Amino acid sequence: MEILQTLGIDWKLLIAQIINFAVVAIVLTYFVYKPVLKAIDARRERTKKAMRDADDIGRAKRDMEEERIKRMRAADDESKAMLEKAKKHAEAVQTELLAKARSEADAALQKGRAQLENERREALASLQDTVAGVVIRMTEKILEREFAPADQERILKNVEKELPALLK
Repeated sequence: MEILQTLGIDWKLLIAQIINFAVVAIVLTYFVYKPVLKAIDARRERTKKAMRDADDIGRAKRDMEEERIKRMRAADDESKAMLEKAKKHAEAVQTELLAKARSEADAALQKGRAQLENERREALASLQDTVAGVVIRMTEKILEREFAPADQERILKNVEKELPALLK
């Protein structure tokens, strides 16, 4: 203890300071350090939880985006299928309408040809009647000049009988 006195240290004061330091250290440990460490640990845990939640939200977002893309592709495929079906239906309707129009045109053409043939026959018959009448009159006039009445009658009957066959 002499050494302490030589150095100018009072041992009573040193013991009192050691006790004061121990008391302050104990008080600070229980009332300051432990609550601060607990707050730091709690904050660290909240930060970790927030990071996990952010990761979960990011994964959920990616999953939702992938699901949205899958649904968009499915809707796109479905719309393509519907469009293709509509095109095929339109082509079938077009083909059907064209076939119907062709058949109607063919029918109208056949009807027109039949009507034209009938008109041609009627015109030919009318022409034959007119030509026959003209030929008969001319024959009568020629016969009146050249033949006797009995010969005229016989030739006229022959001409009337054979003329329609000759004109056909």
